[in-house]
Amino acid sequence: MSEAIAAGTFDFAIPPFDRLTADERQRLLRALDVGVYPDGFVILGRDEPADVLHVVMRGQVQERHGGEVVEVYGPGDAFDVRALFGGAQTHSFIAAEDTLCWLLPRDALVGLAHANPAFAGALHEDFAARMRALADERDNRELAALTMARIREAYLHPPVFLDAAATLRDAAAAMKESQGNAVLVRGADGRVGIVTGTDLRDRVVLDGVPVTEPVGPLARYQLITLERDDQLFNALILMTKHSVRRIVITEGGAIVGLLEQIDLLGALSNHSQVIALQIDRAAGPDELKKASLDTIGLIRTLHATGVKVPFIAELVTELNRKIFRRLFELLAPPDLLANSCLIVMGSEGRGEQLLKTDQDNGLILRDGYECPQLGAVMAEFTRHLVDFGYPPCPGNIMVSNPEWTKPLAAFKDAVFHWIHRPDENAQLNLAIFYDAAAVAGDAALLADAKRYLLTKLSDNAGFFSHFARPVLAFDTPSGLFGGLFERRGAQPIDIKKAGIFPIVHGVRALALEKHMAETNTTERLWVLADKGVLDRAFAGELADAFTFLSTLRLKARVNTAAADTAGESGIDNMVRPAEMSKLERDQLNDCLALVKKFKEFVSYHFHLNMH
Repeated sequence: MSEAIAAGTFDFAIPPFDRLTADERQRLLRALDVGVYPDGFVILGRDEPADVLHVVMRGQVQERHGGEVVEVYGPGDAFDVRALFGGAQTHSFIAAEDTLCWLLPRDALVGLAHANPAFAGALHEDFAARMRALADERDNRELAALTMARIREAYLHPPVFLDAAATLRDAAAAMKESQGNAVLVRGADGRVGIVTGTDLRDRVVLDGVPVTEPVGPLARYQLITLERDDQLFNALILMTKHSVRRIVITEGGAIVGLLEQIDLLGALSNHSQVIALQIDRAAGPDELKKASLDTIGLIRTLHATGVKVPFIAELVTELNRKIFRRLFELLAPPDLLANSCLIVMGSEGRGEQLLKTDQDNGLILRDGYECPQLGAVMAEFTRHLVDFGYPPCPGNIMVSNPEWTKPLAAFKDAVFHWIHRPDENAQLNLAIFYDAAAVAGDAALLADAKRYLLTKLSDNAGFFSHFARPVLAFDTPSGLFGGLFERRGAQPIDIKKAGIFPIVHGVRALALEKHMAETNTTERLWVLADKGVLDRAFAGELADAFTFLSTLRLKARVNTAAADTAGESGIDNMVRPAEMSKLERDQLNDCLALVKKFKEFVSYHFHLNMH
């Protein structure tokens, strides 16, 4: 393209290009190219680094996150500074109509930035602003959820009642027995008051009142109360306003407990940034354990306040990976950190883990490197994760197993075996390794192994047919509700086998066939739609169904007392239609019908019924 054509079209009034000198503009014009994109073309895919900055000349480009359009770019708009300077990103950019874009090479922009500090400042400020906007979007959603948290989600101290005639010694004994710092006093006139440990100290120690005196006169009978379904932030405001450390909580007019300031602050501190800071500053495994347990409170709070499961999973994935990374850094010698890559697989690798699931992790070592204390370090890593609440993997897919801690070349040999000599275990290993993500060490080692996996994949239809077949391993019931629902007596349903697994593995098989690098199920769905493998509307319905089924699974788990300590091994995947609303049952029925339709699609696509 001639400079005359470019000069007549490119608008240097667009920031930050308005900072360039005349000579610098000529340098940029000589580097310019043009991209032509038909309607629906994926210009820049998710997790795809860019080597050019796109400036729309004509047409329209949509920025998508999952199935949602988060930004629209028209003539004069540029994208994506993050992909250009920040590496891979989580959004995709798709032509919404036939589109022309100027292509500004990264090297040219870097050269101009070095030569022109004003241009560099404006360019980097644009990048920084985009990073802040993305962070603010997530934090605002989380903070909004936490501000809606209810008092019932915090710990309440059981109420301890005394008659007004009881002695001060009785009050002190009652506090000691209940391990609390306050008692409620019933007056002769039926009123209820409160006496705290501070009141007793001041009255007995400072004023010298005998401990045999009655507690009634010491009590304050103007109680500060809130209902159990009120918001935690309202409790914080009342405590601040009245300079008190506890509030009496009622339900239906009856006193049900005391909310202490420390418990309120503990509930409100279940914010991902607070937990992330705990992880970063952890000086030992015990401090990491506390942060790990705090994630359960975060999940409960976010779920109870209506935050969508994909967002919760994204937060939990980040925190879990931080925990794994920090633990590995605490235990591993520096040379092991530099010559290995810690990976997570399964739901953790896909970024879909909610409450703690069985460990699926491994370690890829640099070829030729040896660590004398490797076995001890890996055994200690697994032991601590179990202590944190991550159950051991029944299939022993953990770093403490030498089969999953070995050099890169050995992993490549295993991948070759899984592909070319597949059996049931090989198919499982290939599936979970395909979902792997790096969390610590040298991520290039996993990237090398993944490239090897994709280049060695057979184009033989029989291989993919064998790989996809587990989609049909479990029955997906439909038509459960209405008359049939009543006749069956609302039997519980294993939501993982009936709905979640068929979607996850079916999408994984389709993604593997297309040699896709994405690991998350929803992201794979949208890329499959972009590639024309799935109809976009069908992909959207599957994404919605996957979210709904995952929400049901999480709801069942957070309502199970064992969820606090037992991890997945202590919780089943059963949902109980009898406990659902009619709307939820109807949605479940629709989702299971959609899963059956998807299984039919996968079966037809991979010719599963022919084998």
